[in-house]
Amino acid sequence: MRGVRVLRFRCYRCVHCCFFASDIDYPIVTERDRRTLERVARKRGVELTFRRIGRGLYQWVIDGFCPFYSVRERACTIYEVRPTACRMYPLLLNPATGEVSMSALCDWVAKHLSELLEVENPVEVFREEFPQALSLFKLLASRGPTS
Repeated sequence: MRGVRVLRFRCYRCVHCCFFASDIDYPIVTERDRRTLERVARKRGVELTFRRIGRGLYQWVIDGFCPFYSVRERACTIYEVRPTACRMYPLLLNPATGEVSMSALCDWVAKHLSELLEVENPVEVFREEFPQALSLFKLLASRGPTS
């Protein structure tokens, strides 16, 4: 149908997804993500910190820019092996509630917020990101919190 625009997420490379100001912003990573990040970090001489939040789930503690983000290039230097949390951004998963939300810090989300509020099926907007969020949700639900 002519004139109907399909809204699809497109990264503006705005840096907000790669800068962390507080612990609520820290990405959730799987055991597999953590091992991959540690392998890359060893090769690059970078030290990483993780906080366990569930069986096989961690918060990646990052204060400031991600150590794998190039500020000059405004790009991820490990894009092909980036963790699930990065693959699903601007979608965010709250590990305590299982709720998925959109980051208000993302420039694309901010620009399209009024349109996003009208979308019937947000999964179509976030075609690549939503399956990543769903996989993390399923993992979180199956593993549960640690005691």
